[in-house]
Amino acid sequence: MLRTTARSALPLGMALAACLGAGHARAQDGEGAEGPRLTRPPALLEFVEADYPEAERQADREADVTLELTLDAAGLVTDAIVTVSAGEAFDAAALAAARRFRFSPAEVDGVPTAIRVQYVYRFRITVEQVAPTTATLAGIVRDRRGRAPLAGVTITTDAGQSATTDGEGRFELADLEPGTVGLTLEGERLTALRTQETLEAGERLEVVYDVTLRDPEDDDEDEDDLEIVVVAPALRREVLSTRVEAEEARRVPGTQGDVLRVVENLPGVARSSVGAGQLVVWGAAPEDTRIYVDGVRIPRIYHEGGLRSVIASDLVQSLDLVPGGYGAAFGRGLGGLVTVRTHTPTGDGVHGVLSADLYDASAMVRASLDDQWRAAAAARVSWLHLMVDAAQGDLGGFVPVPRYWDAQARALHQIRAGETLELVWLLAGDRVSRGVPNRDPALVTQDLRELDFQRVYARWERDGGDGTRSSIVPWLGWDQSLRASRFGDVQTSIGSEAFLAGVRASHRTRVAPFLEVEVGLDAEVASVGLSRAGSIGLPAREGDRRVFGQPPPDRIASEDWGVVQVSMAPYVEADLALFDGAVHIVPGLRVDPYVRSASRRTPREGNSPDIGLFQHDFRVEPRLAMRWDPYRELGLRAAAGLYHQSPAPEDMSATFGNPTLPVSQAWHVLAGTTVRPIPSLAIEVTGFASFSEGLAMRSLAESPLRAQALVPDGWGRAYGAQALVRLDPTEGFSGWVAYTLMRSERQDAPGLPWRPFDFDQTHVLTALLSYTPGFGFEAGVRLRYATGMPRADVVDAYYDAGRDRWQPVFGAHGSARLPEFVQLDARVGQRIELGDTKLDLWLEVQNVTNQLNGEELVFSADYRRREVIPSLPILPALGLRWTF
Repeated sequence: MLRTTARSALPLGMALAACLGAGHARAQDGEGAEGPRLTRPPALLEFVEADYPEAERQADREADVTLELTLDAAGLVTDAIVTVSAGEAFDAAALAAARRFRFSPAEVDGVPTAIRVQYVYRFRITVEQVAPTTATLAGIVRDRRGRAPLAGVTITTDAGQSATTDGEGRFELADLEPGTVGLTLEGERLTALRTQETLEAGERLEVVYDVTLRDPEDDDEDEDDLEIVVVAPALRREVLSTRVEAEEARRVPGTQGDVLRVVENLPGVARSSVGAGQLVVWGAAPEDTRIYVDGVRIPRIYHEGGLRSVIASDLVQSLDLVPGGYGAAFGRGLGGLVTVRTHTPTGDGVHGVLSADLYDASAMVRASLDDQWRAAAAARVSWLHLMVDAAQGDLGGFVPVPRYWDAQARALHQIRAGETLELVWLLAGDRVSRGVPNRDPALVTQDLRELDFQRVYARWERDGGDGTRSSIVPWLGWDQSLRASRFGDVQTSIGSEAFLAGVRASHRTRVAPFLEVEVGLDAEVASVGLSRAGSIGLPAREGDRRVFGQPPPDRIASEDWGVVQVSMAPYVEADLALFDGAVHIVPGLRVDPYVRSASRRTPREGNSPDIGLFQHDFRVEPRLAMRWDPYRELGLRAAAGLYHQSPAPEDMSATFGNPTLPVSQAWHVLAGTTVRPIPSLAIEVTGFASFSEGLAMRSLAESPLRAQALVPDGWGRAYGAQALVRLDPTEGFSGWVAYTLMRSERQDAPGLPWRPFDFDQTHVLTALLSYTPGFGFEAGVRLRYATGMPRADVVDAYYDAGRDRWQPVFGAHGSARLPEFVQLDARVGQRIELGDTKLDLWLEVQNVTNQLNGEELVFSADYRRREVIPSLPILPALGLRWTF
C-alpha cells in the first residue's frame, strides 16, 4: 500500500505466481511420465520496497509491472527482466527492488535448483488510515488459461485463518496481522501453492491469482507459466543425509519443542541412557561423532541429562545428520556428522519469545536495526533441580538432575545482495552430580561432571549468482571440563581447559555446465591443559568389565600435562553431473597432517625435567559418493571414504594413558535406494559398514610398560541396515518410521575374540506421527523400541578379607544385556491469538503407559541379587511459549 505522503520509500503490494506449467503438471501427474518435478516452490523471505516514481505519484497513476525473475539454487535473484511493461519509471523502480529479493530455495525432485518465476509488482495509492492495527487481503482466483473464476479454492494463512472462494472466485481475509503473510492455495485439480503478501496496518490489498489447473489431457504448454530451469543441480555431498527443518522438528513428541533433540529419532542413531545426553551413531563411540554449528565444532549437542540441546531452537534453521560416508569438507572423526545451520531471524521492529516448562525457562529477542543490520539474542536456564530439591531433595541418587544454561548473541550485516557478514557468540554450561548414600562411609558413591564452553565466530558468505559461492568462518573457542568420582575414601578427578582457534573457508564454482568444483580449508588448533589424580580405574572406559557401584582399583596416581593439536586440512571436491543430471559422481580428497605434541613423554620421577614429545601423521583421505536417479520415483546411491581421528588429549597422559598414541582410522562404506511410490511418501533403505583400527584400549598386561597404560591395539566394526519411511505433510499429517538393524563390535587386541560394543543395540525403532489440522492445534505420538545394551554378567563372587568387601567374578563381555526399552510419548498443543501476540500451550507426557524400563544393572553387596535401575516413570510436562 502507498500512502499519499512525502515519504521516499513507499510500501508496495505484490503477487507471486507460484504455479507449474501444464507441461510440468503432466510430468508430475501423468502415468509413467518423466521429467523434473517441483517438490518445493520458492517462498519470498526478504521483500524490498521500491521507490514510487514521484512524477507518477503526483499524477495519481497506478500500475502493474510483470517481471520474470531468475533465482539460483540458494534463492537469490540473479536476473530480472520486464515481461509486461508499465512505463520506464515504474519498470526501473520494480527492477531495482526485485533484484534485492531473497527467496527460499526451490527444490526439483528434492534438490535445490535454479528456476524462473513470474512476479507482479503492484504500485497502488491509497489514503492513510488513522492508527490502523490490522489489514485485509481480498481478491479473485482465476484459471490462468481461460481467466474463468474458480470457486472452492481455499486460501489459508500460516496463522490458520482461511477463506474459500465463492462462485465468482472472490475471497476476503480480514483482521490479518501486518507484515509478511504466508499463504497456501488449495483446491480441486489445483496443486497446493505457496505465496506471500506484505501487508500494512489499515491496508486492504486486492490481488488476482491466476493459477494453472492440473489437466493431463491438455498437451499445450502455457509459456507464461513457471519455468523450471535445471542448471547442473549440485548433489548434496552426503548421499545419506537426513534433513529436518526447524518447524517440523519443533512438533516432534518427546522433544518438548527442542528442535535439535529430533536427532535422537533419526535412523542410524542408537538410544543412550537417561541422563547421559550422548549421541551414538552407527555403533561409533559418542566422542567419535562430530558436531558443527555453522561449520564451527562444539563439544556436545545436548546438555547433561539429554533434556535440552545447547542452541536455542528459535535460532536454528535446519540440521543434518550424516551417519557416515560424508564428503571431504569434514573430518577428524571416526563416527557420524551432525551439522546445524543457524540464522538471525528477520522482521521489522523488536520481537521476541518467552518459553517455560518443567525443565527450564528461556527467552529470545530479535530486532531489525535498519535495512542492513539485524540482531538477535537468546538465553536459557534450568530450574528442574530447584523443583526436585523442594519436593524431595533428590531422585534416590540414581538419576542425576542436571543444572544447565546457555546463551547466544548474533548480528547480521547485509553487505549487498547475495553477500552477508554474521557475528555470533555461543556459551553453554552444565553441572550434574549423583550419589548413592550408604550408612557405611566406605560404600558411599558420588559422581560429579562439569562442562563449560564458548565459541565466537564470524561467518561471511557470498553468492555470486553465477554458480559461485564463497564462505569464510574464522572462530575462537574455550572449553573447561571436570569429572570427579568418589567411592568411599578413593577419589578420582580429571580436569581440562582448552583454548581453540580455527577457520573454515570454501569456494565453489561451476567450471562447466556439468561440473562444479569446491576447494576449501578446514584448520583447527587446540591447546589443552589437563590434571588428573586418583584411581587408575576411574573413570571407566568402554570395554571395562564393571558394574554400577563397584569399588575402583586401589592403585592411585596423579599427573599434570599439556597437549597441543594442530590440523590444517585443505580439500577439493567435484560434482560431475551426467545424463542431464540423472547421474552424479562426487569424488573428494582431503589432506590432513595431524600434528600434536605432549608436554611429557614419560611419567615424572623425582625432580627430573620433563621430556616432551612431538608427532605428526600425514594422512590422505579419499572420498567418493555416487547417485543415480533413473526415474523420478527411484534413486540409487553409494559412498565410501577414509576417515582419521587424533587421540583424545586425556588419553595422552604418560601415567594414565600413552602420549605416543597414533591417529586411528576408519573406512565407511554404504549403499542404498530411495523410492517415492507417491509424491508425499519417501522410503529409504541403506546398508552400511564401518571398519576402524588403532583404537586406544587398556593394556592387557598385568604390569604395563611405562607410559603405555593405553595401547593402540583396538579394532572395531559396525554393519547393518537402516530404513526410513517418511510422510511429508499431507492433509495435516506428517511423520516417519525409522528402523536400524545393526551389530557393533570391538576387538581389544589382535587375536582376541570380537565382543559387543558397550553401546551395541541390535534393533532400534522410532515411529512418530504428528497431526496439525489447523486453527493452531497440534497433536502427536512417538513410539520407541531398542534392544538393551550389553553388559558383563556377574557369575560368582568371593569375599576379599583384606578389603573387607565382596568382589565380583565376571562372565564374558556381552554375556548379559539390559532389558529392552519400550516407551510411548504423546504431545498436544494449542496456539492462541492474543492481539498482536501468540501464546502456545503444550502438554507432553513421556512414558504414557508407565512402562518399567531398566537403565543399568545393580547388585547387592555380596553380588547374589541382581536388579535394574529403573528409567523414568510416566512424566507429564506442561509448557508455554509466548511470541510477541
